[in-house]
Amino acid sequence: MAPPITMERQLPASPAHVWATVSDPTTYEHWHALHSAWVEAPQGAIEVGTRMVEKVKIANITDTIDFRVETYCPPSDLVLSGSGSTGSKVSLRLSCAPNGEGSTITIALDVSSPLLFGPIGKAIQKTFKKQLTATLDGMAKYLDD
Repeated sequence: MAPPITMERQLPASPAHVWATVSDPTTYEHWHALHSAWVEAPQGAIEVGTRMVEKVKIANITDTIDFRVETYCPPSDLVLSGSGSTGSKVSLRLSCAPNGEGSTITIALDVSSPLLFGPIGKAIQKTFKKQLTATLDGMAKYLDD
């Protein structure tokens, strides 16, 4: 199992604006670098137990993840947990905290998969880090538009 990856970014946007984005999966296509498409988008507002099925792409690997909302604590914490078509288990935590006049967004990704062992696993871990950086960059740009 690969170690979890946690990254954070300071954003000038208000915590309310960041939370509105994080908690609205319909915005993911605009900023979430791992998001490829919704197979089954969540219907209406999300809450604990909401199911959504997402296609994610990392390197040249596409996985379909059946997510459930595990934690939903507005306006600060959203945890999605799921299992993928490649045998992966995924936990994605998106947290938002006030920081002066702006916010700090934290993304924590924990993935276990048969694909994450050996040299290929190390390469995929590096790609995850790049994609999470791209996700934070995408969120900053999306919130700035």
